Amino acid sequence: MELQLKNSKVLPIDELHDFIKTKLEGKYTCELVHDRWNINFSAPKKCVLIKKSGIIGVGVFVNEKKNKVDVDGIVPNMILERIFFRNVLTRLLLLSSWNKLEAEVSDVLRTKLS
Repeated sequence: MELQLKNSKVLPIDELHDFIKTKLEGKYTCELVHDRWNINFSAPKKCVLIKKSGIIGVGVFVNEKKNKVDVDGIVPNMILERIFFRNVLTRLLLLSSWNKLEAEVSDVLRTKLS
């Protein structure tokens, strides 16, 4: 899910992490990690990882050049992702859970970014 910002600037990833962590504290695990899900050839970037379980998670990725924030469903466990969730069929099983978590995190971010 992409959040395009028209009137305001994208906040630094550290500020977004702190905000998400306070809003979703106790409900989900929220960490600031190096992005290993998107291919980035320029330099390692950080993202906010919100984990519901070992296979259900959401990554918040900031693109300052395009003034947008991406909220994408991901498998937070690297081993499970590489072994089980590389094919399309198993990823389809997680789609509805990812969509629910993406919507919840996007609603939290809209309150901060608007």
